[in-house]
Amino acid sequence: MAMIPPIDYATASQEIRAEHDRELSLRGRMTNMKRILLNSPAAHRIYAEWFTLRDLLKPTLDDRAIWLLSMAISETMRAEVPVTFFRRALMDGGLDPE
Repeated sequence: MAMIPPIDYATASQEIRAEHDRELSLRGRMTNMKRILLNSPAAHRIYAEWFTLRDLLKPTLDDRAIWLLSMAISETMRAEVPVTFFRRALMDGGLDPE
């Protein structure tokens, strides 16, 4: 199985560094998954749009509803990583993901 390495900030292009810095300023942390996604700044921006959607839904829906909606979309798309993320978010919130 091929592995994609995370970016090395010191040797990354200016575009990658700018996206890295933007992520840190917006969300305050950089995970390994984000460092790997930053090999393609476009892929990282697509991933990060979930946070934009969440912020737009926040005035109308609570966290549970947002996580359930997001999990349903992820399940429909058969996207295992986000399904796992949203299941964990529900469980961490003391809720049953089923």
